[in-house]
Amino acid sequence: MMRALFALWLGAACTPEADVTPPHLIGVWETRSAGYTDQHMVIDQHRIGFGTSAVTADGYVVTQIRESQEGSKTLYLVTYQGAEQVQYQLAFYYEPTEGGRITFKNQNHLTWTRKESAT
Repeated sequence: MMRALFALWLGAACTPEADVTPPHLIGVWETRSAGYTDQHMVIDQHRIGFGTSAVTADGYVVTQIRESQEGSKTLYLVTYQGAEQVQYQLAFYYEPTEGGRITFKNQNHLTWTRKESAT
């Protein structure tokens, strides 16, 4: 099922200049926040994808990742683009506790946790 997701957004996000994602951000991320429980975010070494199931996701190539400290928090600014070459940015805080937690900078009520692998 995950292969279908990766294949779907891999084809949609082809560009030669991808930045490498830090290993602790790689995985499938999900949230239990109201209104978002059917959503997920997938991050691999060079891509980021957003979707509502293992079959549907929008995929993008990560073109730049910047890491900085804001007090005790680690802030990531991820720049990504799709096949149409439009660039987008996502800013989030990463915490390594409990297998990893991501909180979007502009939506601090949403906490995303890494989905445990089925293998």
